[in-house]
Amino acid sequence: MKRKIITVIVGMALMVTVCGCSKEQSETNVERTKEVTTKVSEETIQSEEITMETETIPEQTGELEEMSLKTTAAEEEAVIDRSETFALLEDMKIGWNLGNTLDAHGVTASVASETSWGNPKTTREMMQALAEQGIKTVRIPVTWSQHMSSGSEYEIDEAWLDRVEEVVNYALDEDLYVILDTHHEPDYWLKPQSEGLDEVKKQLTALWKQVAERFRDYDEHLIFEGMNEPRIKGSEQEWSGGDDDGRMAVNILNQAFVETVRSTGGANETRCLIICPYGNSVTYNSITQLEIPKDNHIMVAVHLYTPYYFTYESDDNNINEWDGSLKKDIISAMQLVDKYLIQKDVPVIITEFGAVNKNYINADGIEVSNREDVLNWLADYMEVTNKYGITCVWWDNGNYDKPGEKFAIFDRNNLSWYAQDIADALVAHTEE
Repeated sequence: MKRKIITVIVGMALMVTVCGCSKEQSETNVERTKEVTTKVSEETIQSEEITMETETIPEQTGELEEMSLKTTAAEEEAVIDRSETFALLEDMKIGWNLGNTLDAHGVTASVASETSWGNPKTTREMMQALAEQGIKTVRIPVTWSQHMSSGSEYEIDEAWLDRVEEVVNYALDEDLYVILDTHHEPDYWLKPQSEGLDEVKKQLTALWKQVAERFRDYDEHLIFEGMNEPRIKGSEQEWSGGDDDGRMAVNILNQAFVETVRSTGGANETRCLIICPYGNSVTYNSITQLEIPKDNHIMVAVHLYTPYYFTYESDDNNINEWDGSLKKDIISAMQLVDKYLIQKDVPVIITEFGAVNKNYINADGIEVSNREDVLNWLADYMEVTNKYGITCVWWDNGNYDKPGEKFAIFDRNNLSWYAQDIADALVAHTEE
Protein backbone atom coordinates (compact mmCIF):
# COMPACT_ATOMS: atom_id res chain seq x y z
CA MET A 1 0.00 0.00 0.00
CA LYS A 2 1.41 3.37 -0.96
CA ARG A 3 1.92 5.77 1.84
CA LYS A 4 0.16 9.05 1.99
CA ILE A 5 2.64 11.78 1.23
CA ILE A 6 3.58 13.83 4.24
CA THR A 7 5.94 16.70 4.59
CA VAL A 8 8.52 16.20 7.30
CA ILE A 9 11.91 17.42 8.02
CA VAL A 10 13.48 14.01 8.84
CA GLY A 11 12.38 11.84 7.36
CA MET A 12 20.06 -13.79 -2.73
CA ALA A 13 19.19 -24.51 -6.21
CA LEU A 14 22.64 -22.49 -6.66
CA MET A 15 24.64 -20.86 -3.95
CA VAL A 16 26.67 -18.05 -5.32
CA THR A 17 28.14 -15.55 -2.92
CA VAL A 18 28.76 -12.24 -4.53
CA CYS A 19 29.50 -9.23 -2.45
CA GLY A 20 28.61 -5.77 -3.60
CA CYS A 21 32.28 -4.89 -3.46
CA SER A 22 34.96 -7.13 -4.94
CA LYS A 23 38.37 -8.14 -3.62
CA GLU A 24 40.13 -5.86 -6.04
CA GLN A 25 38.27 -2.80 -4.87
CA SER A 26 39.23 -3.19 -1.26
CA GLU A 27 42.85 -4.13 -2.09
CA THR A 28 43.21 -0.69 -3.54
CA ASN A 29 42.12 0.78 -0.24
CA VAL A 30 45.36 -0.68 1.18
CA GLU A 31 47.38 0.88 -1.63
CA ARG A 32 45.53 4.16 -1.30
CA THR A 33 46.33 4.54 2.34
CA LYS A 34 50.02 4.35 1.49
CA GLU A 35 49.47 7.65 -0.28
CA VAL A 36 47.97 9.31 2.74
CA THR A 37 50.17 11.31 5.08
CA THR A 38 48.46 11.92 8.37
CA LYS A 39 49.20 12.06 12.06
CA VAL A 40 46.60 10.22 14.08
CA SER A 41 46.30 9.96 17.82
CA GLU A 42 45.59 6.42 19.09
CA GLU A 43 43.31 7.84 21.74
CA THR A 44 41.35 10.55 20.00
CA ILE A 45 40.16 11.23 16.50
CA GLN A 46 41.22 14.59 15.27
CA SER A 47 40.64 16.04 11.87
CA GLU A 48 43.97 16.80 10.20
CA GLU A 49 45.28 17.77 6.82
CA ILE A 50 45.70 14.95 4.27
CA THR A 51 48.56 15.13 1.81
CA MET A 52 48.03 12.94 -1.27
CA GLU A 53 49.55 12.70 -4.71
CA THR A 54 47.05 13.38 -7.40
CA GLU A 55 46.91 13.04 -11.16
CA THR A 56 47.28 16.12 -13.27
CA ILE A 57 43.85 16.77 -14.65
CA PRO A 58 44.12 17.39 -18.39
CA GLU A 59 41.72 19.64 -20.18
CA GLN A 60 38.77 17.63 -21.45
CA THR A 61 38.48 17.47 -25.24
CA GLY A 62 36.37 15.81 -27.94
CA GLU A 63 33.11 14.02 -27.34
CA LEU A 64 33.46 14.12 -23.56
CA GLU A 65 33.92 17.87 -23.60
CA GLU A 66 30.73 18.28 -25.58
CA MET A 67 28.84 16.27 -22.97
CA SER A 68 30.33 18.06 -19.98
CA LEU A 69 27.96 19.41 -17.41
CA LYS A 70 26.70 22.92 -17.88
CA THR A 71 25.37 25.03 -15.07
CA THR A 72 22.74 27.65 -15.78
CA ALA A 73 22.88 31.12 -14.33
CA ALA A 74 19.82 30.33 -12.25
CA GLU A 75 21.52 27.26 -10.79
CA GLU A 76 24.63 29.28 -9.99
CA GLU A 77 22.51 31.78 -8.09
CA ALA A 78 20.41 29.15 -6.33
CA VAL A 79 20.90 28.89 -2.59
CA ILE A 80 21.79 25.31 -1.71
CA ASP A 81 20.51 24.33 1.70
CA ARG A 82 20.81 20.63 2.49
CA SER A 83 19.88 20.92 6.15
CA GLU A 84 16.76 18.79 5.63
CA THR A 85 18.81 16.12 3.90
CA PHE A 86 21.34 16.06 6.74
CA ALA A 87 18.42 15.68 9.19
CA LEU A 88 16.97 12.82 7.13
CA LEU A 89 20.38 11.12 7.05
CA GLU A 90 20.61 11.36 10.82
CA ASP A 91 17.13 9.82 11.15
CA MET A 92 18.18 6.86 8.93
CA LYS A 93 20.60 5.86 11.72
CA ILE A 94 21.84 2.32 10.84
CA GLY A 95 21.07 0.15 7.80
CA TRP A 96 21.22 -3.37 6.34
CA ASN A 97 21.50 -4.61 2.73
CA LEU A 98 19.13 -7.19 1.23
CA GLY A 99 22.10 -8.48 -0.79
CA ASN A 100 22.22 -11.30 -3.37
CA THR A 101 18.47 -11.27 -3.77
CA LEU A 102 16.76 -8.87 -6.15
CA ASP A 103 20.23 -8.08 -7.46
CA ALA A 104 20.88 -11.73 -8.43
CA HIS A 105 21.43 -12.19 -12.16
CA GLY A 106 22.94 -14.45 -14.82
CA VAL A 107 20.67 -17.46 -14.18
CA THR A 108 17.15 -16.49 -15.08
CA ALA A 109 15.48 -13.36 -16.38
CA SER A 110 12.19 -14.06 -14.62
CA VAL A 111 10.91 -13.01 -11.22
CA ALA A 112 12.40 -16.32 -9.98
CA SER A 113 15.84 -14.71 -10.21
CA GLU A 114 15.22 -13.38 -6.71
CA THR A 115 16.16 -16.78 -5.22
CA SER A 116 18.65 -17.90 -7.90
CA TRP A 117 21.69 -17.15 -5.74
CA GLY A 118 20.44 -19.26 -2.83
CA ASN A 119 18.67 -16.74 -0.64
CA PRO A 120 14.98 -17.21 0.24
CA LYS A 121 12.17 -15.14 -1.19
CA THR A 122 11.88 -11.89 0.67
CA THR A 123 8.97 -11.68 3.09
CA ARG A 124 7.21 -9.08 5.17
CA GLU A 125 8.31 -10.98 8.29
CA MET A 126 11.97 -10.35 7.42
CA MET A 127 11.37 -6.64 7.48
CA GLN A 128 9.49 -6.92 10.74
CA ALA A 129 12.45 -8.73 12.32
CA LEU A 130 14.85 -6.06 11.12
CA ALA A 131 12.67 -3.28 12.50
CA GLU A 132 12.30 -5.06 15.84
CA GLN A 133 16.10 -5.24 16.10
CA GLY A 134 16.36 -1.50 15.68
CA ILE A 135 17.50 -1.36 12.06
CA LYS A 136 16.16 1.85 10.58
CA THR A 137 17.17 1.60 6.90
CA VAL A 138 17.05 -1.21 4.36
CA ARG A 139 18.93 -0.94 1.09
CA ILE A 140 17.33 -3.03 -1.66
CA PRO A 141 19.88 -3.73 -4.40
CA VAL A 142 18.17 -4.46 -7.71
CA THR A 143 19.74 -5.60 -10.99
CA TRP A 144 17.45 -4.45 -13.77
CA SER A 145 19.44 -5.50 -16.87
CA GLN A 146 17.85 -8.88 -17.56
CA HIS A 147 14.42 -7.47 -16.85
CA MET A 148 14.51 -4.73 -19.49
CA SER A 149 13.58 -5.01 -23.14
CA SER A 150 16.39 -4.98 -25.72
CA GLY A 151 14.59 -2.41 -27.84
CA SER A 152 15.22 1.29 -27.82
CA GLU A 153 12.56 1.89 -25.16
CA TYR A 154 14.33 -0.25 -22.53
CA GLU A 155 11.00 -1.19 -21.01
CA ILE A 156 11.11 -2.84 -17.59
CA ASP A 157 9.17 -6.08 -17.26
CA GLU A 158 5.95 -5.26 -15.42
CA ALA A 159 6.05 -8.39 -13.23
CA TRP A 160 9.56 -7.53 -12.09
CA LEU A 161 8.66 -3.96 -11.27
CA ASP A 162 5.62 -5.22 -9.37
CA ARG A 163 7.79 -7.56 -7.28
CA VAL A 164 10.28 -4.81 -6.52
CA GLU A 165 7.45 -2.58 -5.38
CA GLU A 166 6.05 -5.35 -3.20
CA VAL A 167 9.37 -5.75 -1.37
CA VAL A 168 9.71 -1.99 -1.01
CA ASN A 169 6.27 -1.88 0.59
CA TYR A 170 7.20 -4.63 3.07
CA ALA A 171 9.93 -2.36 4.41
CA LEU A 172 8.01 0.90 4.29
CA ASP A 173 5.12 -0.66 6.16
CA GLU A 174 7.55 -1.23 9.05
CA ASP A 175 8.49 2.47 9.07
CA LEU A 176 11.91 1.71 7.61
CA TYR A 177 13.73 3.94 5.22
CA VAL A 178 14.33 2.24 1.87
CA ILE A 179 17.22 2.82 -0.52
CA LEU A 180 16.36 1.48 -3.97
CA ASP A 181 19.28 1.14 -6.39
CA THR A 182 20.51 -0.18 -9.74
CA HIS A 183 23.08 -2.78 -8.78
CA HIS A 184 25.01 -5.03 -11.20
CA GLU A 185 24.38 -2.96 -14.32
CA PRO A 186 28.15 -2.44 -14.87
CA ASP A 187 28.27 -6.20 -15.64
CA TYR A 188 26.11 -5.42 -18.65
CA TRP A 189 25.55 -2.00 -20.15
CA LEU A 190 26.48 0.68 -17.66
CA LYS A 191 29.95 1.65 -18.93
CA PRO A 192 31.14 5.02 -17.62
CA GLN A 193 33.32 6.18 -20.49
CA SER A 194 32.95 8.74 -23.23
CA GLU A 195 32.75 6.08 -25.95
CA GLY A 196 29.10 5.01 -26.22
CA LEU A 197 28.04 7.23 -23.34
CA ASP A 198 25.01 8.60 -25.17
CA GLU A 199 23.39 5.15 -25.26
CA VAL A 200 24.34 4.40 -21.66
CA LYS A 201 22.77 7.67 -20.61
CA LYS A 202 19.66 6.85 -22.65
CA GLN A 203 19.21 3.49 -20.92
CA LEU A 204 19.87 4.90 -17.47
CA THR A 205 17.34 7.67 -17.91
CA ALA A 206 14.77 5.25 -19.38
CA LEU A 207 15.22 2.98 -16.37
CA TRP A 208 14.89 5.73 -13.80
CA LYS A 209 11.98 7.39 -15.55
CA GLN A 210 9.97 4.17 -15.23
CA VAL A 211 11.01 3.55 -11.63
CA ALA A 212 10.40 7.15 -10.62
CA GLU A 213 6.96 7.18 -12.22
CA ARG A 214 6.00 3.96 -10.42
CA PHE A 215 7.02 5.39 -7.05
CA ARG A 216 6.10 9.04 -7.67
CA ASP A 217 3.58 9.20 -4.82
CA TYR A 218 5.74 7.54 -2.15
CA ASP A 219 6.94 9.72 0.67
CA GLU A 220 10.45 10.66 1.76
CA HIS A 221 11.11 7.27 3.39
CA LEU A 222 11.88 5.97 -0.12
CA ILE A 223 15.27 7.06 -1.46
CA PHE A 224 16.67 6.43 -4.95
CA GLU A 225 20.34 5.52 -5.50
CA GLY A 226 21.22 6.17 -9.13
CA MET A 227 24.14 3.77 -9.68
CA ASN A 228 26.11 1.14 -7.79
CA GLU A 229 29.87 1.03 -8.30
CA PRO A 230 29.85 2.46 -11.83
CA ARG A 231 33.15 1.41 -13.39
CA ILE A 232 34.77 -0.34 -16.35
CA LYS A 233 35.13 -3.94 -15.21
CA GLY A 234 38.61 -5.37 -15.55
CA SER A 235 40.21 -2.01 -16.21
CA GLU A 236 43.49 -1.06 -14.58
CA GLN A 237 41.83 1.52 -12.39
CA GLU A 238 38.56 -0.31 -11.78
CA TRP A 239 38.78 -0.01 -8.00
CA SER A 240 41.17 2.91 -7.64
CA GLY A 241 38.88 5.72 -8.68
CA GLY A 242 39.03 5.43 -12.48
CA ASP A 243 40.63 7.83 -14.92
CA ASP A 244 39.64 11.33 -16.01
CA ASP A 245 37.37 10.01 -18.75
CA GLY A 246 35.55 7.62 -16.43
CA ARG A 247 35.10 10.13 -13.66
CA MET A 248 33.67 12.72 -16.03
CA ALA A 249 31.28 10.08 -17.44
CA VAL A 250 30.07 9.28 -13.92
CA ASN A 251 29.41 12.97 -13.34
CA ILE A 252 27.32 13.15 -16.51
CA LEU A 253 25.34 10.04 -15.55
CA ASN A 254 24.75 11.29 -12.01
CA GLN A 255 23.34 14.54 -13.36
CA ALA A 256 21.12 12.70 -15.86
CA PHE A 257 19.76 10.51 -13.05
CA VAL A 258 18.87 13.52 -10.91
CA GLU A 259 17.25 15.45 -13.76
CA THR A 260 15.23 12.41 -14.84
CA VAL A 261 13.78 11.74 -11.41
CA ARG A 262 13.02 15.39 -10.77
CA SER A 263 11.19 15.70 -14.11
CA THR A 264 8.60 13.08 -13.09
CA GLY A 265 7.06 15.41 -10.53
CA GLY A 266 5.10 14.56 -7.45
CA ALA A 267 7.16 13.61 -4.41
CA ASN A 268 10.10 13.04 -6.75
CA GLU A 269 10.62 16.78 -6.96
CA THR A 270 12.10 16.75 -3.46
CA ARG A 271 12.91 13.05 -2.89
CA CYS A 272 16.39 12.37 -1.54
CA LEU A 273 18.61 11.07 -4.34
CA ILE A 274 21.96 9.34 -3.85
CA ILE A 275 24.80 9.81 -6.31
CA CYS A 276 28.29 8.30 -6.15
CA PRO A 277 31.89 8.71 -7.28
CA TYR A 278 33.51 6.30 -9.74
CA GLY A 279 33.19 2.78 -8.31
CA ASN A 280 31.90 4.25 -5.05
CA SER A 281 35.62 4.50 -4.26
CA VAL A 282 37.21 6.67 -1.62
CA THR A 283 40.32 7.99 -3.38
CA TYR A 284 41.56 11.53 -3.75
CA ASN A 285 40.68 11.75 -7.45
CA SER A 286 37.29 10.05 -7.23
CA ILE A 287 36.20 12.31 -4.38
CA THR A 288 37.65 15.63 -5.47
CA GLN A 289 36.50 15.28 -9.10
CA LEU A 290 32.95 14.32 -8.17
CA GLU A 291 30.53 17.02 -9.33
CA ILE A 292 27.58 17.59 -7.03
CA PRO A 293 24.31 18.61 -8.70
CA LYS A 294 22.86 21.91 -7.58
CA ASP A 295 20.12 20.26 -5.58
CA ASN A 296 19.03 20.47 -1.95
CA HIS A 297 18.11 16.79 -1.65
CA ILE A 298 21.33 15.01 -2.60
CA MET A 299 23.56 12.54 -0.75
CA VAL A 300 26.81 10.89 -1.84
CA ALA A 301 27.33 7.15 -1.30
CA VAL A 302 30.72 5.52 -0.84
CA HIS A 303 31.69 1.91 -0.06
CA LEU A 304 34.37 1.30 2.51
CA TYR A 305 35.53 -2.21 3.50
CA THR A 306 38.57 -1.05 5.43
CA PRO A 307 41.14 -2.34 6.12
CA TYR A 308 40.69 -4.94 3.36
CA TYR A 309 42.83 -7.73 4.85
CA PHE A 310 40.71 -7.62 7.99
CA THR A 311 37.25 -7.17 6.51
CA TYR A 312 37.78 -9.88 3.85
CA GLU A 313 39.27 -13.40 4.01
CA SER A 314 41.98 -13.34 1.37
CA ASP A 315 44.38 -16.07 0.25
CA ASP A 316 47.21 -14.46 2.13
CA ASN A 317 48.08 -11.46 4.23
CA ASN A 318 45.03 -11.95 6.42
CA ILE A 319 44.66 -9.71 9.42
CA ASN A 320 42.58 -11.70 11.88
CA GLU A 321 43.00 -9.81 15.13
CA TRP A 322 41.94 -6.22 15.70
CA ASP A 323 44.13 -4.26 18.09
CA GLY A 324 43.18 -0.80 16.84
CA SER A 325 46.52 -0.07 15.20
CA LEU A 326 44.90 0.15 11.76
CA LYS A 327 42.15 2.44 12.90
CA LYS A 328 44.16 5.16 11.13
CA ASP A 329 43.09 3.65 7.76
CA ILE A 330 39.46 4.30 8.60
CA ILE A 331 40.22 7.74 9.92
CA SER A 332 42.19 8.87 6.86
CA ALA A 333 39.41 7.77 4.50
CA MET A 334 36.80 9.62 6.50
CA GLN A 335 38.95 12.73 6.77
CA LEU A 336 39.11 12.79 2.98
CA VAL A 337 35.34 12.48 2.70
CA ASP A 338 34.82 15.12 5.35
CA LYS A 339 37.18 17.66 3.84
CA TYR A 340 35.90 17.48 0.27
CA LEU A 341 32.23 16.62 0.78
CA ILE A 342 30.78 17.05 4.24
CA GLN A 343 32.48 20.38 4.91
CA LYS A 344 31.10 21.53 1.56
CA ASP A 345 27.55 20.83 2.73
CA VAL A 346 27.22 17.40 1.06
CA PRO A 347 25.73 14.58 3.19
CA VAL A 348 27.59 11.25 2.93
CA ILE A 349 26.31 7.71 3.48
CA ILE A 350 28.27 4.44 3.40
CA THR A 351 25.84 2.15 1.59
CA GLU A 352 28.15 -0.87 1.91
CA PHE A 353 30.52 -1.88 4.70
CA GLY A 354 31.11 -4.97 6.85
CA ALA A 355 33.59 -7.67 7.87
CA VAL A 356 33.38 -11.38 7.09
CA ASN A 357 32.79 -14.17 9.58
CA LYS A 358 35.96 -16.29 9.69
CA ASN A 359 37.93 -18.69 11.87
CA TYR A 360 41.69 -18.50 12.30
CA ILE A 361 44.53 -20.15 14.20
CA ASN A 362 45.64 -17.99 17.10
CA ALA A 363 49.09 -17.68 18.66
CA ASP A 364 48.40 -20.75 20.83
CA GLY A 365 47.63 -22.88 17.77
CA ILE A 366 43.92 -23.00 18.54
CA GLU A 367 41.20 -22.35 15.94
CA VAL A 368 39.06 -19.50 17.09
CA SER A 369 36.34 -17.24 15.72
CA ASN A 370 37.04 -13.65 14.78
CA ARG A 371 33.73 -12.49 16.26
CA GLU A 372 35.26 -10.54 19.12
CA ASP A 373 37.71 -8.92 16.74
CA VAL A 374 34.90 -7.86 14.42
CA LEU A 375 33.10 -6.31 17.36
CA ASN A 376 36.22 -4.36 18.30
CA TRP A 377 36.72 -3.24 14.69
CA LEU A 378 33.09 -2.21 14.45
CA ALA A 379 33.38 -0.06 17.56
CA ASP A 380 36.36 1.78 16.09
CA TYR A 381 34.77 2.07 12.65
CA MET A 382 31.54 3.54 13.89
CA GLU A 383 33.28 5.86 16.33
CA VAL A 384 34.83 7.48 13.30
CA THR A 385 31.71 7.54 11.13
CA ASN A 386 29.65 8.89 14.01
CA LYS A 387 32.13 11.72 14.41
CA TYR A 388 31.37 12.86 10.87
CA GLY A 389 27.62 12.15 10.94
CA ILE A 390 27.87 9.36 8.36
CA THR A 391 25.14 6.71 8.28
CA CYS A 392 26.36 3.14 7.55
CA VAL A 393 24.56 0.23 5.85
CA TRP A 394 25.93 -3.29 6.53
CA TRP A 395 26.47 -5.49 3.45
CA ASP A 396 24.66 -8.82 4.03
CA ASN A 397 24.82 -11.34 1.15
CA GLY A 398 23.03 -14.10 3.07
CA ASN A 399 26.17 -16.25 3.47
CA TYR A 400 27.32 -16.93 7.02
CA ASP A 401 29.22 -20.23 6.97
CA LYS A 402 29.38 -21.54 3.38
CA PRO A 403 32.34 -21.12 0.99
CA GLY A 404 32.63 -17.58 -0.26
CA GLU A 405 32.35 -14.16 1.30
CA LYS A 406 30.68 -14.65 4.68
CA PHE A 407 29.10 -11.26 5.30
CA ALA A 408 25.72 -12.43 6.64
CA ILE A 409 24.58 -11.50 10.11
CA PHE A 410 20.82 -12.08 9.64
CA ASP A 411 19.33 -15.58 9.09
CA ARG A 412 16.53 -14.85 6.63
CA ASN A 413 15.22 -18.44 6.70
CA ASN A 414 14.67 -18.50 10.44
CA LEU A 415 14.11 -14.79 11.07
CA SER A 416 16.89 -14.73 13.63
CA TRP A 417 20.41 -13.39 13.87
CA TYR A 418 23.52 -15.40 13.05
CA ALA A 419 25.42 -12.67 14.87
CA GLN A 420 23.13 -11.16 17.48
CA ASP A 421 26.03 -9.41 19.16
CA ILE A 422 27.02 -7.66 15.94
CA ALA A 423 23.42 -6.68 15.27
CA ASP A 424 23.15 -5.28 18.79
CA ALA A 425 26.42 -3.39 18.38
CA LEU A 426 25.31 -1.80 15.13
CA VAL A 427 22.29 -0.34 16.83
CA ALA A 428 24.07 0.58 20.07
CA HIS A 429 26.91 2.42 18.36
CA THR A 430 24.39 4.42 16.35
CA GLU A 431 22.81 5.64 19.55
CA GLU A 432 26.10 6.75 21.11
